Amino acid sequence: MPPRYTVSIPEAIWDTHPDLPDRTVYTKQRILDNNLDNAHLVTRCRLDNGQFNASSIPARYTAGQLDELPAEILIQVLQYTDIPSLTRFRRVSRRAMDLVDSVPQYRALIKHCPDIIRAIISLQADAYDLNTLYATLHTSRCDGCKRFGDHLYLVTCCRVCFFCYTQRLEYYPLTINRASSYYRKPGERDVKTSHQLLLAENFPSVLSLPGRYCTSFGYAGDGGFRAVKRYQLFDRRAVFPDITSHGVPNPDKMTKEPRRFMCIITAPFLVDNGRQADWGYFCLGCEEKEEEKTQHYRIKYTREEMYEHTMKYGLVEAKPMLPRRWVHVPFKERKRPSFYQFEDA
Repeated sequence: MPPRYTVSIPEAIWDTHPDLPDRTVYTKQRILDNNLDNAHLVTRCRLDNGQFNASSIPARYTAGQLDELPAEILIQVLQYTDIPSLTRFRRVSRRAMDLVDSVPQYRALIKHCPDIIRAIISLQADAYDLNTLYATLHTSRCDGCKRFGDHLYLVTCCRVCFFCYTQRLEYYPLTINRASSYYRKPGERDVKTSHQLLLAENFPSVLSLPGRYCTSFGYAGDGGFRAVKRYQLFDRRAVFPDITSHGVPNPDKMTKEPRRFMCIITAPFLVDNGRQADWGYFCLGCEEKEEEKTQHYRIKYTREEMYEHTMKYGLVEAKPMLPRRWVHVPFKERKRPSFYQFEDA
């Protein structure tokens, strides 16, 4: 009898794909979502981190009474400061710059995702502190559906996936006119008073950036809708106790509402105490799938989730006679794995 082969599935995966994500996934799609990733943040908000050498330019002035605090307490104070205030304090003096740069959480964010810092400063998002942002990036689950949330909703600093921030009411921010209508009595026309009442509540809000927003497929042109001025956007859940009583207007059709994209930026999953960042991967085998609950070309996976996904649906292989087309092949349907070992009959 001819020899037969047995395959250990984990060994087959790691031996045929020693670096699984590099062989079966991709990280960038030919789709422009026109969110804050495309807002030219490097030009809008230039950071000077790493441009100065602390040893070559010693601090000439102290930080005042802050220097009288123990180092541990001082770091905790800076951790519970919002990002715009923290960066303003950092610009005060050389000593202040050294203090902020010594905070481990701030160093990790500047190293792995400086564009998130740029976006928060540009939007003037001050409703949360550095510690909250760092803790959010140390989680991977979407706040709405519990799959991998590869984006941040910067109004309240929560993780969201593409499906949630384009479909759910919670991540559809309100303009100041729409939000102040909650404080306007029936028949009252004094818009100024309702605006003042709204601002006095100090709800989480941001100031949007001019630019183009909404999804555009392909790289031909910028696409999307152009916003020429800045809007103050408020968190819907904070303003309206019952968001279901305030429906979505008719123009909001999936990826057609620009306000859904004005507060969104891609975010990594920080691992190993902030020393590494996992930005997530799209699956090549699901490139043509549109099943939102199971397989979809928009679903992103962490490195560990990609392994589990491959174990569930099979390895990714090229379609016969179809160049640049990929498909999942379940292990039971594979004719002959590339890694095998012979067993005596």
